[in-house]
Order: sequence, then structure tokens, then C-alpha cells
Amino acid sequence: MTTLKYFLIIFISILCSSNLYAQVPLYTADAVRFSQTDGGGTARFVGLGGANVSLGGDISSISGNPAGLGFYNRSTWAISPVLRIGDYSAQYEGESSRNMGGNFQIPNMGMVFHNRFEEYAGSKWVSGTFGVAINQKQSFYNNINYNGTVEQNADGLIYDFTESALFPFLTESGFRVFNNTNEIRDVANSDTYSYLAYQTYLLQTFTTNDDNLIVDRYDYDGNTDGYLTQSVNQTENINSYSGLTTLDLSYGANYNDVLYLGASVNINFLNYRQVRNFRENPDNNFLNYMELNEETIISGTGAAFTIGGIYKPLNILNIGFSYTTPTFISLSETQDISMETFFIFNPETSEENVSYEEEILNEVPAYSLKLPQKISVGATAFLSKYGFVTADLEYVDYTSARYSSTNGAFAGDAPDVGSDLQGAFNLKVGVEGRWNILRGRLGFAYFDNPYRNFDQNRQAISGGIGIMRKNGFFADATYTLSSFNNPDITAYPGSDIIKSQSNIASLRLTLGKTF
Repeated sequence: MTTLKYFLIIFISILCSSNLYAQVPLYTADAVRFSQTDGGGTARFVGLGGANVSLGGDISSISGNPAGLGFYNRSTWAISPVLRIGDYSAQYEGESSRNMGGNFQIPNMGMVFHNRFEEYAGSKWVSGTFGVAINQKQSFYNNINYNGTVEQNADGLIYDFTESALFPFLTESGFRVFNNTNEIRDVANSDTYSYLAYQTYLLQTFTTNDDNLIVDRYDYDGNTDGYLTQSVNQTENINSYSGLTTLDLSYGANYNDVLYLGASVNINFLNYRQVRNFRENPDNNFLNYMELNEETIISGTGAAFTIGGIYKPLNILNIGFSYTTPTFISLSETQDISMETFFIFNPETSEENVSYEEEILNEVPAYSLKLPQKISVGATAFLSKYGFVTADLEYVDYTSARYSSTNGAFAGDAPDVGSDLQGAFNLKVGVEGRWNILRGRLGFAYFDNPYRNFDQNRQAISGGIGIMRKNGFFADATYTLSSFNNPDITAYPGSDIIKSQSNIASLRLTLGKTF
């Protein structure tokens, strides 16, 4: 190999070394993922595009604008299961792939307890309502699945995972020379993926003419001074699960049927699980396949507070406001990474049809994340008894997201994710039509791009129906389609970029009753 080629490989690897897979820095992507919320809630409010700042009388008010609890005139319970079906597509190495998947959860349930202030004669405070709810404000359910074929370049080298793992064993002038295998192990231990590749014989030891040692690819042929792999088929399946769920304790009060005020305590439970399965099948007669499996679990708890108000200057108009403080959440993270190789023939050991496995369990020291504050305003115009039109504008200050650790979780300074992000305005619009006991709803939500250097806006459309019975029973159903581009990723440092898109359809049902 030429010196120039190794220099280029090293340069590419340095560019990507801050994160093995993501083009958007890993911690930046996590900060956005954990900060973005679609609000969740009942089928009614989801059917309105998630707009709820200036509306009330719904279980969603517990986790949205608590002032909306002031509209209740009786106690109520509700539960909202949801079925999600994802349609996913990806492009890699000129090839396109598409797959589908499903997910079922019960992301929202709650209960409100209403109390009229009849004992306070002469007071303009009409009533107060306490609510408690469990609400999934953001689902992490997603999938990226791609495949492609990497070809040998003009110099006879194929830049696959093995070549990427070889990086620590190279210098600008060529191969690093070692005196013994202990020195080799020390270098291999400096990088997780190089260690796994070395332990499973993707990287092998060769003796030079002057009896020194170098580490090179398993498919190196010293007799012809070349590499025997001409192409490698690569596939990866990336699944994400769980979500950001809050336990909300809220209280809202009604002043003279004109002003509604509320406050809530939001206890956050973050659970994020990502499972990656990367596989390579080369066209040589040495290796049948290599497979890299990685499971990352991030979990934590935190707290925030929300205050809000709704004002009725006219009977046909509501104006709402809510503010959620920054959320300080303490996180723990574990990474379980394993690699398996199956050799038709291992040139280093001369074994045939043999497999090797190695695993690393990494427990990251505890760290904290500050999720940004959110400010929302909204208005609702009522169309007599025929329904209403409502809209919310939400501002999320992503630049204020911050990581911190007193336990050395980041092996240095905490990543400055705020510099990669920008503030974003989200718009939610909905309309509801009423006819007797029937309700029909349409909604639209636009979530602005939080990144400075990557374009990722999300949008969702929704439609739903509802029924309100005189005995206090109600049922609502909503269909939602959410579409977004995933951050660009790479299979390994220096690989081509994988672009992917997700379209997630949700069917949400809410059942409830007053009591």
C-alpha cells in the first residue's frame, strides 16, 4: 500500500473518530431525540395535531397545559392504547431498501377528580380539578434497515469494516512495526472495534522479512502482495424502542368561567434502547461472514414543572399559554457489543469452518442531561355549537441542552451539544366539527429543524372521529401519519453515507367515562 493511501485512510478515520456511526455527533443526536416531544395524550388532542394549549376538559391537559383542567365539571378517567406501523426506506451504495414493522403500547392513561367550591359563597373561584396521568410524550420507536455492496477501489483495496478496524495499526508511513504480541494487544485494546476485530481474526499478525511483526487484514496474500477481497455485501438493521414518559400531577382552577390557571409536577422517565446488527459477506474464500451486534440502553429520571393559563375574553375565543421549565435528568448507559466471525479457512491458524466470538460490556459512568425549556401559546375560536378551530405555536430552546458528569463519563470535557443546535418553532393546528353526539377532527403538526448543520424537520397529519354519550361514556379514534428524515449515518468511519426516511402511521383509541 502507498503512503498516500494510508494517509487518506487515517485522515478519514480521524474525521469520524468522534462517533463510529453517526454523522450528526452521537450526543447531539441523543440530546435532540430526548428533547423532541409530540405531546402524546388522548386520541382527541392527537387528532387535533396535538394542539391543546387553549383547550381544556381533556385528560391530555394533565400533561399539556394544566390550566385546561379548570374546564372540567365532573371527575373522569380515560385510557389510550396505540398501534404504530412503520414504513422505512434507506439508500446506501446506490441501492435502496424498504421494510415495515409494528409496535403496540398504552402510552396514556389518567384520571381527574373534580371539586366545586360551593362552600365559598360569594367567591368567584368556581371549581378546582386534580389530575394524575402517565403520558408518553415521545416514542423512540424507529427502524433503519439498509444493504449495499462495497467494491474494490483502483488500488486494489476494499474499504470495509476490517479496513476501518485496522486504523490503530497504521502510521502515515505505513504499518506499525511491533516486537511482540503484547505490544499488539496494547494497541488493539485502545479501540473497542479494533479489539473485537483482532480477537476474532479479522486482523491478523504477519512476520516481516526482518522478523518484526505487523498487523494486517485477514485476506492479505504475501505471495502476490495483494488483497483477495473484491467486493463485500453489507447489511444492517437498527431498531429503536421505548420512549420518554412522564408521571404528571396537575391542578387546574376555574375563576368565574373566564380565567383558568394551572400547574403541574412532571416526573420524567427516560428509557431508550437501540439494537444494531451489522453483517458483512465478502466474496473471498477465507471469511464466510462477520457480524457485529450492539445494544445500547440509556435510562434515567428527572423532573420539571409546568404552569399555564387560559383566558376567555369572549365566549367564542380562548387564549392559552404554558411554560415548562428545563428538565434535569440523571442518566445511566450500558453498551453490550459483540462480534462473531465464521471462517471457511483461517490463514493464521489454518483452521477450517471455525467461528470466533468476542464480547465487551461497557457501563458508562453516570451523567446528566439538561433538556430545554418550552414555551407555548395558543388560541381557539368556537364556531357556535358546530365545533372549533385551534392552533398552537411552541418554542423549544435546543441550544440550552447541556451534558455534565462528575464521574468522567465523557473522558474529558462534556460535549458542547448546544453549539450544534438551534431554537425551533413548532406549529400545531386542528379543527373539530360536531354533529349531535358525533365528532370529526383533522390536524397538522410541523416540528422545526433543531440542527444547525443537518436538515431534519418533521411533520404529521391526523384525522379522527369521536362519540360522546349521555351516560358519560366517550370514545375517540385517531389516525396519524408522521414523516421525517433520520440523521445521516455511516456504517463505519469512512464508509459512504446511509440516508433513511421513516413514515410511522399510528392508530390511537381513547376510551373514558365520567363519574
